[in-house]
Amino acid sequence: MKGKKVLALVMCAVMAAGITVPVMAEEKDDSGREVINFFRADDGHMDVMQNVIDAFEASQDKYAVNIVVAPNDSNQEKSQLTTSFSAGSSEYDVVSIDTAWAGDLAGAGYLEALDGYMKESGRKASEYNKGSLDSGTYRAKTYALPINPDYGVLFFRKDIVSQEDADKLVSGDYTYDDLITMAENYKGQEGTKTGLVFQANQYEGLVCNANEWTNNFKDVKGGLELMKKAVDSDATPEDILVYQEDQTANSMVNGDCVFARNWPYAWALLTDETAVHQDQIDIAPLPNGSCIGGWLAAINANSEHKDGAWAFLDFLTSMDGQVIYAAGSGSAPGWTAAADDEKVKEGNKLLENPGFIAALNNTIARPSSDNYQELSDNLQIAMHKYLSGEAELDDTVNQIETLLDTEGK
Repeated sequence: MKGKKVLALVMCAVMAAGITVPVMAEEKDDSGREVINFFRADDGHMDVMQNVIDAFEASQDKYAVNIVVAPNDSNQEKSQLTTSFSAGSSEYDVVSIDTAWAGDLAGAGYLEALDGYMKESGRKASEYNKGSLDSGTYRAKTYALPINPDYGVLFFRKDIVSQEDADKLVSGDYTYDDLITMAENYKGQEGTKTGLVFQANQYEGLVCNANEWTNNFKDVKGGLELMKKAVDSDATPEDILVYQEDQTANSMVNGDCVFARNWPYAWALLTDETAVHQDQIDIAPLPNGSCIGGWLAAINANSEHKDGAWAFLDFLTSMDGQVIYAAGSGSAPGWTAAADDEKVKEGNKLLENPGFIAALNNTIARPSSDNYQELSDNLQIAMHKYLSGEAELDDTVNQIETLLDTEGK
C-alpha cells in the first residue's frame, strides 16, 4: 500500500501550507480491498500509525486503510470534522477525536454506538483504560475507544522529600490536605521558592485540576475548599491563579518548586541542561484519580463501511494495535494489558515507574456533555471566581452542581 503512504505525506505538506483541497473517499484499492478512510491529524507519529495499518492489513485480506490527514490545530480539526458530519458526509469512516469532543459529537448523532460491536467481538470495558473509555461514553453508550491516553500526574523532588513521604506519595496513600502540608513543610529546601504548583488559571486546565481535587466532581464542596486552601497557602505562588502548563513546567525544570501537577510531557523537559534533572524527580498518582486527556477513535454514523471501520478500530485499540502504536510513539496505551509489554516499556521508560503506572490505572473523565465547551466555560468562570475570592463557596457549589445536574439529564 505504498500509494497510501505517499498520499499521507502529500496531504501533510498540503495541510502545512494551508491549502484546502476536497477529500475524495476511496472505495477499493488496487487489490480490490474495501477502503476505510481514517481521519487523523499528523501528531508526529504518522509513520507509527502506518505501521499499525500495515499490521492490520496483513492480518486480513478484506479491508485496506487510507489516512486522511486532518489539520494539526485541534480547533480546525474539530471544525472540519463537524462540518463534514453535519453535512451527513460519509467521507470519513473512522475518526480520531479528542477526549473532550466525544459528548458533543455523540449527542449530535454523528458517532456510531459501539456497544453491539464490542459485545459481538468479545470486548470488555475492563480491558481499556477506564478514564479514556468513560470519556468516549455518552448517556451510558460507548461511542469511542482509546488510542493513547494522556493524564495528570504529580512530579515531586525526591532529593528533597523524605523517603517516608515519597513512599506515601508513590503509593497514592495520601490526600490533598496531606499534599498541602508537605508543600508547606518542604518549601524553601534546596533553593526552592514554592511548595506546590498546578493549573489554576481560568481555562480548560482548571476544569481538569478541579476534576481531580473534587474526586471527579463527586465532592465539589470539599474539593473546592481544598483548592482554595492551597491557593491561599504560602506553599503556592502568589500568582498561582494565572498558572497554566507552561508556568508549572518552568517552575519544575528551573528548580523553583517541590511539587508540580502536570501532564507527562513535562518529564522530557528535564535534561542535563535544566536546573533540575530527571534523577531528582519522581512521579506519584493524584489522590482522587488523574484527569484524562489524549485521543480516542470513533466510527462515523454515516459511514458506508461500518463493518470494515469496526474491524480497523478494533485492531487499533486492541492488544496488537496498541503494542505497535505505544511502543513506536512512546505513548501510554489505552489497552490496559499493553502497558506490561516489554516493547511498550522500552518505548516509554515511564511505564516502569510505579507512580506513573498507578496514575495510568486510576484515570477519571471530565463531565460528559453534548455542549462541552459551554459547560467547561461556565465551570471555569464559577470556580475561578471562588478561588480568587470573588464568590462564596456555597453559591459556587450550587452553581456547579446545577450545571452538572442539568447536563446529566
